[in-house]
Amino acid sequence: MVAVDSSVRLISLQFSFSNPNAIPQVVKQLDQETSDEREERKSRSTGVMVIEPNEKCSLVKFLEELEIAGYEIVDAFCKERIKPNDPRGTVTYHMVRFLFARREFTELSEGLEKVRETIRTELREMCRVAMWRVRAFSNPFYMNGEEVAEYRTLSINLESRVPFFLPDGQPVVVWPKDEGGERIGDVPLPIVPDYHLRIIDDTIRLMAS
Repeated sequence: MVAVDSSVRLISLQFSFSNPNAIPQVVKQLDQETSDEREERKSRSTGVMVIEPNEKCSLVKFLEELEIAGYEIVDAFCKERIKPNDPRGTVTYHMVRFLFARREFTELSEGLEKVRETIRTELREMCRVAMWRVRAFSNPFYMNGEEVAEYRTLSINLESRVPFFLPDGQPVVVWPKDEGGERIGDVPLPIVPDYHLRIIDDTIRLMAS
């Protein structure tokens, strides 16, 4: 569990995509990450892990609960990065980040104000149609390059996307199996998440399905 209170100034939802066609078109497309930028990013501290990696997690209820908790989307952008486990540095993936700020600190540019509802709609759709491996870090909060001790940033990383639907809109199905790995039942069933990321009683929790 992770407490969500006034000390959590920013919450970042960072998705990793191997398929660029799954990325919302309305988010800002930044230049591809350079080798120098990659090295600088790898050298930074990642903070303290507060949610261990868990597979097959749904966020379908999380976004509404995040807004109820007092956070509003203030930025969204995409950047192509080199995969960290590629020794040649030629295989890339797409990082898409949605940044939420506590409502009392929200400042929106005119450009974002015009597309924010579209971004929110597309983010909800991203969460509706797939489940993810989730992990989270509590990181320092910086303002003008200086760490502000009384605040922190929560980074929620979402990787290993598993879509619920095929390209034609039909649900992805699997055969239920017993403990010995043998099929059970008469028909394959739609896949379902093992966990749901929720905000309950001002804490972020992973709830078993």
